[in-house]
Amino acid sequence: MDFEICFEDEKGYYVIKTSGETTPSDVEKSLRSVFSHQCWRPGMSIMFDNRREDLTKLSSYDIKLISLKFLKFNDQLAGSKVALVMPGDLSYGLARMWELYTERTASFKTSVFRSIENASKWIAENQP
Repeated sequence: MDFEICFEDEKGYYVIKTSGETTPSDVEKSLRSVFSHQCWRPGMSIMFDNRREDLTKLSSYDIKLISLKFLKFNDQLAGSKVALVMPGDLSYGLARMWELYTERTASFKTSVFRSIENASKWIAENQP
């Protein structure tokens, strides 16, 4: 998976634009990159723009591993919102599976969307 990270300064959250085939280790790498970014502070929100991502080779076990990669960073993500924007039915369904695995023990909120606009609105809700 290729990814590009940008900090939406005026909105106060990160956007990770992904493309290509995804693996659990790719997801961990993208999170580590955000956490090492100069503007990162624990509790900031992240939107994953996965509209160009290819999830067709991921298994349900891979989805569990991706969930574990996120949970590995519970301390950094505590109080954050993590939004996933997915392009189609298959990827949306896989992302919902991820959300179910993750939300049980996460210290952060998760939600899955089909549009950037709805994800942005959700992140902005109750933001200081």
